[in-house]
Amino acid sequence: MADMIVVKKDLINAYTGEVEEYEFRSQKKRKIKGGFKVVYKGLFELLPEVITSSKDLKIVFYILDSFTYQQKEVNLRATKIAKHFNTSPNKVTLLIKKLIEVEILKRVDRGIYRLNPFIYIPYNANGELLQKEWKEL
Repeated sequence: MADMIVVKKDLINAYTGEVEEYEFRSQKKRKIKGGFKVVYKGLFELLPEVITSSKDLKIVFYILDSFTYQQKEVNLRATKIAKHFNTSPNKVTLLIKKLIEVEILKRVDRGIYRLNPFIYIPYNANGELLQKEWKEL
């Protein structure tokens, strides 16, 4: 098993005084990335309008995961994302445009976007503050 750590040690048996080999096993601890994210029902109603393939789904969730509690505005470079997913920059640009049309993203500046906190809130983010700032944009 890949998640199992096995260590063998020679120890003295307390009753017999003989050296015996003992095997210790323990489970590796897995680090969970992120934690809980608040996802509102509206996200899953809007995604079918944006996503047409499994690659689109991967790209959209890559974009959503780019937003964190520390980074509420993200520079989304289509060429970088396209290279990561081995697709064309035009496809990524089209997906970003669709995300803006269905109001999952909002363009703040050239290449800079903000995630709609009424649809998706990153782990550990202050949802109330993000929603207030979203209304002011």
